[in-house]
Amino acid sequence: MSDKTIYAKEFAICVSMSDLVTWEGDQTSPSVYLQAVFSTLEISVNILELHELYFAHLYSGYGDVHVYHARNNGGSIFAIDLYRELTDQLDLTGLFLRIESPKFDQALAHLRSFYDSARCQVAFEQAGYSKRLRETLDESRYPRLVEEEHAFIQQHFTHR
Repeated sequence: MSDKTIYAKEFAICVSMSDLVTWEGDQTSPSVYLQAVFSTLEISVNILELHELYFAHLYSGYGDVHVYHARNNGGSIFAIDLYRELTDQLDLTGLFLRIESPKFDQALAHLRSFYDSARCQVAFEQAGYSKRLRETLDESRYPRLVEEEHAFIQQHFTHR
């Protein structure tokens, strides 16, 4: 019998876009917990830029997928789906993460703290294989028609 443990290193999280930032007066800053995840995994993500992109359109029915790869830390990946459903009133966004790092436990603790501090907690899925993560990363699916009535064509952007 083997003592090998299979770690669940893939995550699909759904929170409100407003949970990615903290407001002090009229100034925003990235969530300290989410920023700690990115620092731990050496993934360069500008949360404030993503927040601005999400709210750049006055109406729902817009938003692309952005994928960020770790610089020097194995195969860790962060992806975010900025698409706003036409009927979404909570500004929900999908965050997807694969943690391939010796600092897995540290990154997981920060990720869990981020979700636990979110005001709008919809889903926190941790798995050995996340179908939602894999679909989000699959560049062959893009550009893709998201809303037929609205005819929005979602794009996929990779950041290294």
